[in-house]
Amino acid sequence: MNQLTAPNGQASEKTIQSVDRALQILEVMARLRGEVTLAQISEELSLNASTCHHIIKTLMARNYVRPGTARGRYMLGSQLVVLADSVNMKAELPGRAKVVLEALNQLTEEAVHLAVLEADEMITLVKREARHALRVDSASIGKSHALHATATGKILLSGLSEDEVRRLTGMHGLRKFTNGTCTDIDALLAELDRIRAQGFSEDREEFQLYVVCIGAAVRDVTGRIIASISVSTPINRATEEHLEIVRREVMAAAAKLSLTPAKRSREAGQ
Repeated sequence: MNQLTAPNGQASEKTIQSVDRALQILEVMARLRGEVTLAQISEELSLNASTCHHIIKTLMARNYVRPGTARGRYMLGSQLVVLADSVNMKAELPGRAKVVLEALNQLTEEAVHLAVLEADEMITLVKREARHALRVDSASIGKSHALHATATGKILLSGLSEDEVRRLTGMHGLRKFTNGTCTDIDALLAELDRIRAQGFSEDREEFQLYVVCIGAAVRDVTGRIIASISVSTPINRATEEHLEIVRREVMAAAAKLSLTPAKRSREAGQ
């Protein structure tokens, strides 16, 4: 373990030395730009060349670094582009989603939400009210710990590993909001498997009585779930015919916001 110096010059808490050095190598390569040699990296960081070489080999195995055009030279790899795309997409998501959410709101005439998972909490970023006089009092802008009880939250959970789902639900608990709320972790995990297979989630009076909600996943260029879109309707309008329309439109809206490799290439070329 070593102590990392923060940008403000203050020492931060202890870090794992090998991880710290790997990140320093990436930062040096970014600063020097283009192709760099092992000797340059070693000199910049005052690190043993052999140590640098072992770390670079590990970074190459994960596509964070790739070989340069000449022997002994290295360049930043494609995995960094994937990470940057993910960060940029999430930051830009509310703006990019505006037109899609407005169209979904018009097509379904129901309440629409866009949510993300940040710092172990679900945060609703955007909400559009239903266009009917009779509306549901659905999720508000801001944080929520109802991941297990909402269609929006279950989509976000479906993008996590079983260990992560257990960790989050252990942290927040499986609070019973209604008699329909799932409070059994094994049943929830089984439901998440079904959600992954069918491509959408449902919440039938699990978070609020008399409210049905359907959600779908927004994905980044790697296919990772970064957000969820959902539509909520009062139970008196939740006929199977109406819900089928909602499912179709929610999934289509989520697909429009998702950044596939082909879509990423088109946007980059604009």
